[in-house]
Amino acid sequence: MTRIASINLERVPITELLGRGSAHPIYPRTSAPCPLAALEQRISELEAQVAELEAQLQQRDATIEKLKQQLRQLQEQLAETQRSAKRQATPFARKKGVAKPKKPGRRSGRGTFNHRAKPAPEDVDYTFQVPLPCCPNCGASLQDEKTHEHFEVDIPPIRPIVTCYVTRSGYCPACKKRVHSRHPEQTSTANGAAGVSLGPRVKALATDLKHRLGVPYAKVCEHFDTAFGLSVTPGGLCQADTRLAKRARPVYEELITALRACAVAHSDETGWRIGTLSAWLGVFTSQEITVYTIRRSRGHEVVVDILGETFAGVLVSDCFRAYDAKELNDWLKQKCIGHLLRNLGEIEASKAGRAVCFAREVTDLLREALALKTEKPTLDTETFAQRASALETRLDASIDEKRRMTDPDNVRFARRLRKQRPHLLRFLYVEQLDATNNLAERRLRPPIVSRKTSGCNRTDGGAESHAILSSVLVTCRQQGQSILDYIVALQRSNGEPPSLLEKSTGVPPP
Repeated sequence: MTRIASINLERVPITELLGRGSAHPIYPRTSAPCPLAALEQRISELEAQVAELEAQLQQRDATIEKLKQQLRQLQEQLAETQRSAKRQATPFARKKGVAKPKKPGRRSGRGTFNHRAKPAPEDVDYTFQVPLPCCPNCGASLQDEKTHEHFEVDIPPIRPIVTCYVTRSGYCPACKKRVHSRHPEQTSTANGAAGVSLGPRVKALATDLKHRLGVPYAKVCEHFDTAFGLSVTPGGLCQADTRLAKRARPVYEELITALRACAVAHSDETGWRIGTLSAWLGVFTSQEITVYTIRRSRGHEVVVDILGETFAGVLVSDCFRAYDAKELNDWLKQKCIGHLLRNLGEIEASKAGRAVCFAREVTDLLREALALKTEKPTLDTETFAQRASALETRLDASIDEKRRMTDPDNVRFARRLRKQRPHLLRFLYVEQLDATNNLAERRLRPPIVSRKTSGCNRTDGGAESHAILSSVLVTCRQQGQSILDYIVALQRSNGEPPSLLEKSTGVPPP
C-alpha cells in the first residue's frame, strides 16, 4: 500500500499560491506574481456587469409583460369587432361586462303612469251587448251579475277618394296667353297624360315617412298598397318631393332667419354621401327650430352660412376644430360636458397608478358643476356665486400649464381644456343653456337611421330636397302643428307659403 505523503498545513501566502501550478484563466503565469488588488478590481467589474445584465433582464421582462397585455387587449377588441360585424340582429345592444349596469325602466317615483282614457259617449260609433245567460262551463244560472265595458279603437278600411276638377281655359287677347280656372283645393292644373296625380295628403304622408322617419320610397309604396289599396311608384314620390321642396324653400329660409335670432343654438354633424362622394349632414337646432344642411365640407363656413356672421347667441357643440376657427373667436360658446366626461372615462380606464388622478379630479369637478346647475334654483345668489367661483378656481388649478404631468394623454387633454377654458362652465350662468349637446345629437338620430335603412342621396338636388323637407317636418313637430295638415296647406298655397312660426311662443316669425 502506497503511503500518502504528509501535507504541511502551515499558512502559505496567496500570492505564492497564485504563482504555482498552471496558468490562471484571468492572469496568466508570469515571472512576477499577480497582485491581489488587481484580482479584487476584476471581481468588482464582473459583479457590476452581472448587476447590469440583471437590470436589463428585468426591464426586458417588464416590456414583454406589457406587450403581452397589449396583445390580449388587441385580441379582445378584434374578437369583439368580429362578433359585432356578424351580430346584425342587435347592432345597438349594450356591451357585456359593464361594472354597474343601469336598471331598466323608469326610476321609482319619477314620471306618471299613462293610460288611454275612455272615449266619450258621443265618440262611440258602435255598441254591442254581449249577454251571458248561464255559466259557459257547467250551464248553471248566474247570480250577482255585473256589467263591464271594453272599448276598441280601430282604423276602418280606407278607400282612396278620387276627386275630379272640371276646369275651364280661354285665350286672353290682352295678356296674349291662355288662362285656366283653378279650385282652391286643387294642387295641380295639369291635364292630358298628366291629368291624374296624387292628392296632397298622400304626398304629405309619403314625405313624412321618407324624410322624417327614414322609410325608403319602395317600402312607402308597399305600405300604401297594403293599407290603402293605392298604387304608387317610387319615382312618382321622388318627383313629388322635389316639387314640394321647391315650394318649401321660403319656409326653410324663414327657419334659418329665426334660428339666427335664438339665444341658444346646438350644432352637430354626421357623415353622409352624395352619390359615391363623401359629404356631411349638419344640424342646427334649438327648442323650437331645427335646420338640416348637407354639404361637401365640414368646415366653419357651414356654421357661418347657417347662423350668420353676427350670431349673438350661445353655440353649443363638441370640441371639433371647425368651431375654433378665428372667424368664430368672438362667439359665445359652450362645449359639451358629456363629450368631455366620456373622454375622461376612457383615459381613466386605460391608466394606472398616479396617471388616473388627473382624470378623476377633472371628472369630479365637472360632475359637481352639473349638480350645481341642478341646485341653482334652490340656492340664493351669494351661495351660488361662492360655489361657482370655487369651481372656477379648482378648474384653473387642475389644468394649470405649470402643473407637472408625465402621462402624454393627460398632458394632451389638459391642453385641450386650456384651449376651451372660456367655454367650459358658461352653462352655470346662462339659465336656458344646457351643459351638453344632447339636443343636437337627438336631432341626428333620425338621419342616421335613414342612412342605415334607405341610404343617403344620389344627387345634389336630392340632398337639398332632403335637407329642406326634413327641416320643415321636424320643426313642424317641435311647433306642435299637425304635419299632414301643414304639408297639405303648403301644397295648396298659390302664393306665399304658410308660416311655421306663427304658433311659436319663443320665436316670432321674421
